[in-house]
Parts: sequence; structure tokens; C-alpha cells
Amino acid sequence: MENEERAQLEAQHQKEVDNLKKEVARLTSLLEQVLIDRSGKATLIAQPEDMHVTHFDPYNLGTNRVSSEFQQAMHFQPAYPARISSTIDSIEKGSQKGNMIKKDELNKFIALEQRMRAFEGIHLCDPIKAAEMCLVPNVVIPKNFRVPEFVKYTGIQCPITHLKSYCNKMAEVVDNEKLLIHFFQDSLSDVSLTWYMRLDNTKVKKWKDLVDAFIRQYKFNIDVGPDRLSLQAMEKDNKESIREYARRWSELAAQVDPPMLEKEMINLFSDTFKAPYFEYLVRSSAQHFTDLVVIAKRIEQATGLGKIANPIEKNGFTEGGCQGTYHFYS
Repeated sequence: MENEERAQLEAQHQKEVDNLKKEVARLTSLLEQVLIDRSGKATLIAQPEDMHVTHFDPYNLGTNRVSSEFQQAMHFQPAYPARISSTIDSIEKGSQKGNMIKKDELNKFIALEQRMRAFEGIHLCDPIKAAEMCLVPNVVIPKNFRVPEFVKYTGIQCPITHLKSYCNKMAEVVDNEKLLIHFFQDSLSDVSLTWYMRLDNTKVKKWKDLVDAFIRQYKFNIDVGPDRLSLQAMEKDNKESIREYARRWSELAAQVDPPMLEKEMINLFSDTFKAPYFEYLVRSSAQHFTDLVVIAKRIEQATGLGKIANPIEKNGFTEGGCQGTYHFYS
């Protein structure tokens, strides 16, 4: 299969060379005719040598690694540009209408030469230097260093928490500021990664520069982060289980600064419930948050089995009784 593809590429390459040879011959003939018309005698223009390609490697196409014979065939003789110059001088002495036609043919000839040179790879644009695209140049990565798996920052979490997590993962090279800056991109995603790629490498020289820029960019997440009042105002969704609600609540509680004590978490979590959960939870003797979650799950199970009636609120009152009352079944 590979040999067939290689043969096809070689055939296509040879066809391109043959077409270029034909175009060179045609334009050369036209230019010679121009000289005959102007001077009355023929002036031969040096013909390019036959383009015999001894070896074609499709993997080297478009690079400067071509055989010496191919380079020699693709270049015109040294005298050839000089003859083009004399041809231009001859053409410019003709009539205005003739000049337009002849210059058009000459432009085609020159364009063909440029095309051949581009085909050889001489005038290809220089590639963008990768070093100029790096935020930190000349980064030396230790041979045995393995990049850790990072929790990706998406732009909505606390930036300080993310920085601490990142430094813990990079503990092995925490003293190498260049590595810290370079691999920080691996811990970002979405809009935060776009932000990193747009940083000016002239303004980020040290790890502290990157930290300051990161916190300044996402300081909003610190200012609007969860606090004790927002935790107390939370409510369990009707379709949400106790386990799901407890996980959601505790994740936000972990972001509160300064951190809460266990007893404070128990009180705030109990206050977010309504009947029949609230009275059982506030009367419990739970000393740990996990114990309180276990009690709430037992109430949930009992309510589902009908052992504890779940009051149906209607205009501020429960059916069959005063607000906040509920019934027990044996």
C-alpha cells in the first residue's frame, strides 16, 4: 500500500516537472521571436537543463533537503537572469501596444521561474519560531520529570484554592519558577486557558508575576464566594436526595473563609431543613457533620415508608392541622 502511494506521488511530481518544462519552452520561444522581430536576427536564450529527478522522497517535499542533481536542474544557468534583463530592455523599446503584450508574456515567464523556485522550497516563508510563542523561554525540563494530573480551573472556582492545589502537585519542582510558569497552562481549561495564552511574556518574568496576574483576573470569584449567610439560606430541592444535598452543601461550606468548625456546620445545615426534618435534626445529639447526614437519611427513609408523615403545605398551613405540625404512625 505504501509503495503504491509513493508511486502515485512520484508520478504526480514528474507530471508537474514535465508541465513546467513545456511552459519554459513555450515562453522561451516567444521571447526569442521578440528578439528576432526587433533585431532582425535570432538571439538564443540559454535553455534550462533537462529536469531529471534521480530520487523522489515525498517526505522531503517542500523542504531544502533535495538532491544536488534536482537543485541543479531546478536552477537556471547564471547567464539566464542577465539575458532576461537584456530581453526586458529590448521589449521596452517597442511600441506601446507591443510592450503591453510582451511584458505580459515576460511577467508569465518570471512568474513561472518564481513558481519553480517555490516548488523547490527556496522562497518558502520562514516558520514562526516556537521559542517566541512560549511564555517562558529556555525552559529545561528534567529528564525524569512526569507532569502531574491537575484539577482543571475553568474560571469559576476560587483562584487561591487552585494555586494551592497546583503547588502541591508540583512539589517536586516547586523551587523551579520556570517550570511552575510553563506547566501552569496544563492546569487550566476553557476561558482560563485562553487568558494564559494571551499573557505578555515581557510582563511575566517570575512565578509571583503569574500568581498576581491570575488572582487579579479571577478575584471576582473570591468576592462572591459562599459565606455563612448563603449556606444558611440554601434549601433542599424536592427531587434531590439527602445524600446529594449534603454533598452540594458541604462543597460550598468548604469554600467559606475563615473555615467553619464542625459544630457550626451542624447548626447551619440543620437550619436549612423544614418539617419533618428540622425538629429531629435540632434535637439530635450529633457531634459530627457525617452523623447529622446519617440522621437526615433515616428521616428520609421513614418518610418514604409512611412512618413519618410529610406535611403538605397549603396557604401557610398543613393539611389537617396548624402550621408546622406533622403526624406519626406506628
